[in-house]
Amino acid sequence: MKISVSTLGCPTWTLDEILARCAQYGYDAIELRGIGPDLDLTKSADFATPAALKSTRRRIEDAGLSVSALDSSAKVSDSATAENRDEAKGNIDIAAALGAPFVRVFGGAILDGVDRAAAVGRAVENLVYLGDYGAAHGPVTVVLETHDAFSTGAQVLEVLKSIHHPNVGALWDLHHPYRNGELPTETANLLGPYVRFTHVKDSRPGGTYCLLGDGDVPIPDCLNLLRGQGYAGYVSVEWEKRWIPELDEPEIVFPQYATKLREYLAAMG
Repeated sequence: MKISVSTLGCPTWTLDEILARCAQYGYDAIELRGIGPDLDLTKSADFATPAALKSTRRRIEDAGLSVSALDSSAKVSDSATAENRDEAKGNIDIAAALGAPFVRVFGGAILDGVDRAAAVGRAVENLVYLGDYGAAHGPVTVVLETHDAFSTGAQVLEVLKSIHHPNVGALWDLHHPYRNGELPTETANLLGPYVRFTHVKDSRPGGTYCLLGDGDVPIPDCLNLLRGQGYAGYVSVEWEKRWIPELDEPEIVFPQYATKLREYLAAMG
């Protein structure tokens, strides 16, 4: 497995700072979720044009890194299908230009009074559409994260069990299913064949994020379960500093998570 880190955790860093520091900390890749003030990468000068994308890809590769994934905000179960498809497609286009293999999408919230079966049906339809688009533009695989109304492996499987598409898979955020009462063995058994990408963040009971090993999310157990199922992809640190400013600074968190993840992976053999 390779280790990656999301730019969600360093919202004040420039791209040059991200590349220099993440390479220094020993990461293999970066996961793109905004740069500086620009959550939408198409509004960032580093990603806004084909020439900028070509230059940015070269800068990333020159730093000894790659792009593990792009994280969109698209919600595939949402009734605003056109808007969500357009956002995901824009991220797929950027991912293809950067050589990134994955684009994250959300299932989204399901509001009271909204039929869940209908929302799941929309998610299936949108994921197949985006999988086709990703296959034709990269290829790029679209991954549905364990998040929101789809926070457990069982809820994500509701969607993925009827999709047989090589460019559609799951993103197992190791935190969310566990905090929703689903044991890692359950999540692994449910989603194992579908997992293409993982997010790592530790937390204490109640969900407060913390340094890796200071919480009770059984990260080593999850990594062992993934390895047992043949997973050899990215383990990507998602520190939600952009959304929770009071969290520890990335200068503290990024190197600590990188060191601990390397320890966990080395212990697995």
